[in-house]
Amino acid sequence: MVFKEILGNRLVKQILKKALQKEKVPNSLLFCGPEGVGKKEMALELAKALNCEKKKADACGECEPCRAINRGNFPDVMVITPEKSVIKISQMRLVKQLAYIKPMRGKRKVFIVIEAEKMNEEAANSLLKILEEPPFYSHIILITHNLYVILPTIKSRCQVLNFLPISKEDIEKILVEKGYEEEKAKIISLLVRGNLKQALIMEWDEVQMKRTQAWQLFLSLLKGEKAALFLRNYTSLARMLAKEELGQILEILSSFLRDFILIKGDGDLLYLMNPDYKEEIEEAEKLLSLEESMDYLAKVDYVIYGLNNNLNVNLLISSFFSSFMGREYV
Repeated sequence: MVFKEILGNRLVKQILKKALQKEKVPNSLLFCGPEGVGKKEMALELAKALNCEKKKADACGECEPCRAINRGNFPDVMVITPEKSVIKISQMRLVKQLAYIKPMRGKRKVFIVIEAEKMNEEAANSLLKILEEPPFYSHIILITHNLYVILPTIKSRCQVLNFLPISKEDIEKILVEKGYEEEKAKIISLLVRGNLKQALIMEWDEVQMKRTQAWQLFLSLLKGEKAALFLRNYTSLARMLAKEELGQILEILSSFLRDFILIKGDGDLLYLMNPDYKEEIEEAEKLLSLEESMDYLAKVDYVIYGLNNNLNVNLLISSFFSSFMGREYV
């Protein structure tokens, strides 16, 4: 894999390639962004580019260092992962020792710390000492999906590069290339919220189950069913679903509302996001006016935004539910 083969995050790739061209790659980098958007792949690609024997601003993928890094057995590139959900001080002490030893076979040493937010306080303080005085031949790349829990003292010593979710269109294209039917690829690309890694491993039965949950939740709102029923449905979902999965349910709910708006606006049904729910949507769309559909879509999208930005889940859902309480039901 070379930079151009990593999907999305064009700006990050441009920044790294320019730094490689100028031979000014920072010794301390912090890659942050949602899960499944290629942060680890980008870090490994940078490690290859720093050690490539044929290219300067990218990796050839063919020389011995590139092949060894792909295999995971290049002595000057080390990937650190949590041990039992924690990155320990012993791991950072090892990084500290190795960082000050010159490269064995390559040009640069690269240490990639996966899930850097899981460093305990001792490990973080140990890492801080390396970041303060890094040797010119060593690079440390921290990877996290939660920038807010990284110590400010560590963030201030790293160049932070923000990764964005992969676009739905790019994910859909990849899935179609891998043999998915277009309709299924479109639905999965909507569901995974920019997480390509998840898109590639999702089972269609799992996708259908979540869509059924979202539709049932949607109907309970549209029909004005009792608050207790809605809250019971939500509580049941909250017990079963992690925050990420709750976001997926809301993404599907958002797609149903977009289909409502398309039908009410006499749009082309070829653009339905849930074409296999066409009959159910046409039957239910009379329960909402166009104005209500647009208003509720904005509210759902705000809840999704809140989940992505670590706002209080219960407050977001409660606020969303209360907006349905005052409407007159058909």
